[in-house]
Amino acid sequence: MQLHNMIFIVDDDPIHQQIANIMIKRQGIGENVRAFSDAQDVLDYLRQYSFQAEQLPDLILLDLNMPVMDGWDFLNDYAGFYKDLAKQIGIFVLTSSIDDKDRKKVDNYSFVKGYLTKPLSSEIITKLQAS
Repeated sequence: MQLHNMIFIVDDDPIHQQIANIMIKRQGIGENVRAFSDAQDVLDYLRQYSFQAEQLPDLILLDLNMPVMDGWDFLNDYAGFYKDLAKQIGIFVLTSSIDDKDRKKVDNYSFVKGYLTKPLSSEIITKLQAS
């Protein structure tokens, strides 16, 4: 089992943030979990600490449907600079969308490791542990 030092949850719904946080800690895959309601805040953070690997998350769980900046906007922006980051970050889309078009669209982003559906369950956590 791989322990991730830092995991970011990017989701505008505080209930989903809380569920994900509890599940991650209960399963013991992450010790430092931070929740963000605005994807732009995460992009700003990643740019600020781009050369400091220890400040960067190991995993990002990204919701697609958010009001200000959605997951697609995040992925498009991230695609432009992720290769310059001090370490590789595993990104998983964690969404309530079960639309096949969304799943196929996510496949266009080579840096996204998986497409997971809410709510976060112990089975999904097992997939994250393997990454």
